[in-house]
Amino acid sequence: MPENHKLNSTTKSKAETAVTDIDSIESDVNSIDDKDIVDIEIDDIDSDDELMDADTASSSETDESLKEDIGKKINQLRLAKGYSQRKLAKMSGLTNTSISSIERNKVSPAVNTLKAILTVLGSDLTTFFSDEWKEPRARVIVTPKDLLELNEPNSRVSLKQVYNCSTTRNLGFLIETYQPNSSTEEKIAHEGEEIGTVIEGKIIIRIEESTYLLNQGDSYVIDTTQPHTFINPTDSVTRIVSAHTPTTY
Repeated sequence: MPENHKLNSTTKSKAETAVTDIDSIESDVNSIDDKDIVDIEIDDIDSDDELMDADTASSSETDESLKEDIGKKINQLRLAKGYSQRKLAKMSGLTNTSISSIERNKVSPAVNTLKAILTVLGSDLTTFFSDEWKEPRARVIVTPKDLLELNEPNSRVSLKQVYNCSTTRNLGFLIETYQPNSSTEEKIAHEGEEIGTVIEGKIIIRIEESTYLLNQGDSYVIDTTQPHTFINPTDSVTRIVSAHTPTTY
């Protein structure tokens, strides 16, 4: 047989095989009906929706965690400075109610509001949201040097808070000292209830239009949402120990 005839036969065999393969592929493609295609597309969409839901849930959890951290951190910074909520509110240009709501995570502060608060507390946004933030450990023993003065340094009324760095405490406790003929600021009002005992001297408590005189050994229970003022009318020092709840003051 001539050589060129062998080549032609081989070429023809390969061509026939190629045609057979193409026919097989087309047959496989045609065997996929429209329902299969729809099912594939729906499966893909369902998978994407699941991923989207997971991302949304994760984002929501992160936002809630961040919100909780903001209130807790501000509370820690404020107490570390020895500031009352009223003092922080006054210095940052906010209301006492606003500071209380932020610390209890009832509201989330705007960026400018948070910056104003942090400036007063000697911090900034970068430090505040740093991964290096460390929560102080709660103490069992609180020594005199650990007490936090809530009033101004030159005030004639000293309100020292027994603070052990715990962020979960439910009770606030104050050691109060009133110099002769001194008083708290007019018409204090804050959320909660307060109970106290006069351990030395005398004190007048003015609640709205009513006035009460307490001597050594007398105790009081007041609703602190009612405007009130403490007055030492004598020429001697008056000392009181008091507890209040919630811990915000």
